[in-house]
Amino acid sequence: MAALAPALAAITVVGLALGGCSSFSGDKLDLACPKVGILADTAKVTLFRPGAGRNAGPTDVVAHAVVGDYSGSCTYDETGVTIDVSLALVAERGPAMVDTQVPLNYFVAISKPDGSVVTKNVFPTTIDFPGNAPRAGSREDLQPHIPLPRGQDARSYRVLVGFQLTPDQLEYNRRFAAK
Repeated sequence: MAALAPALAAITVVGLALGGCSSFSGDKLDLACPKVGILADTAKVTLFRPGAGRNAGPTDVVAHAVVGDYSGSCTYDETGVTIDVSLALVAERGPAMVDTQVPLNYFVAISKPDGSVVTKNVFPTTIDFPGNAPRAGSREDLQPHIPLPRGQDARSYRVLVGFQLTPDQLEYNRRFAAK
């Protein structure tokens, strides 16, 4: 979680906004949903076959994956706000892929209005490639909750998503971001 906090200060979000607002039943409050964004440096991951092959070129790529899209809404209750987020993860088979599945890890982090991270959870998933399909995907449905006093608006909170990367994967993304 500590490694994510500096990234929040210099965040480049690929997408923002979550449609839909909600209010307490019986109240006239119009409370906004927190913004959801994909942390740019973690929006994609390239998986290489084991070993030192990644310098040999694209033939060592097992798969590429991206956080393709998201949608959602939120609901307030007496305990805070629950954000319904649906992520689309899309993967493309690489020349070095020998299996029919790609295991991935993605994260969901929530930051307060001051940028400090409230919580970060990492979720494993697997994308299955049926037959010889060159591309495949999965839809991940999540419901993070932000505890808030009744009537407090969550519009200044952020829900950040991306792939949980190793330091090498993060460096690779940063090095080849402009290409």
